[in-house]
Amino acid sequence: MDESIPRSSVPSPEPSPEPFSDALVLDARSLRGIAHPLRWRILTLLQRRGPLTGKSVSEALGRTSASVSYHLRQLHAYGFIAEDPELGTSRERWWRAPHAGIRFPEHLDTDAPELATATRATMAVMWGERLTAAVEAWSAQPEEWRDAQGMADRLTQLTAEESAALREELRQVLDRYHRAPGPEADTEAPGSRVVQVQLALFPSPHPADQRPSEPDGQER
Repeated sequence: MDESIPRSSVPSPEPSPEPFSDALVLDARSLRGIAHPLRWRILTLLQRRGPLTGKSVSEALGRTSASVSYHLRQLHAYGFIAEDPELGTSRERWWRAPHAGIRFPEHLDTDAPELATATRATMAVMWGERLTAAVEAWSAQPEEWRDAQGMADRLTQLTAEESAALREELRQVLDRYHRAPGPEADTEAPGSRVVQVQLALFPSPHPADQRPSEPDGQER
C-alpha cells in the first residue's frame, strides 16, 4: 500500500542537533531491563512528560501502583531512569529519564538474540497500538492534518548494501526534521503537534513476495 502524500511548499526546517547524541546504548545486560511492554511505556512516558512520581505514572498508564513501582525499580536498576533529588521528598520519589533516546546496536542480535527479538517484539506491539489508534482518529483530524498524515508500504528489490544506504538516508531525513517535543514546543512552532514517524526496513518474510526460481541457464 502506498498512499499519495501531498507535497508541501513549506521549506525544510533548519538542521537540528543529533536527536540521539545523549542516547543510552543498549547491551546484553540492559536488554533484560527493558524487554517488557510496561517498562517501555513507563520509560517513554518519563522521556516525554517527566519527571513524574510513581503515582503519576500509575494514573497516566492506568496500572496499579504496585505494578508500576516494581517496574520503576527495575528500570532504575538497569540504568534507564534516575531519581530526581531536587523534587523528591522523604515520602515521595520523583523519577526522570536522563537519556534522550535509546540506541540498539546490531551486534546484540548475535550477543543476545532471544532478548533482542523480545525487545523488538515489544517495540512492534507498542508501535502497532499507536498506529491503530491513529487510524481510528484519522478521519476526525482537522483538514490540514488529514492532508499531512500518511501511510505507505512498498516492496523493492535491493542488495544488503543498498538497504543499509537507504536506511541511512532515511535516518538523515528524520534527523533534519527532528524537533524535540516538550513544554516549549508550542511557542517555538505555533500550530505544531507531536508527530510520530514509524519506520521499518527489512527483507520481506513472506514467500509470496519472493521471485520464483528460474531454471539454470535461463536469460532474463
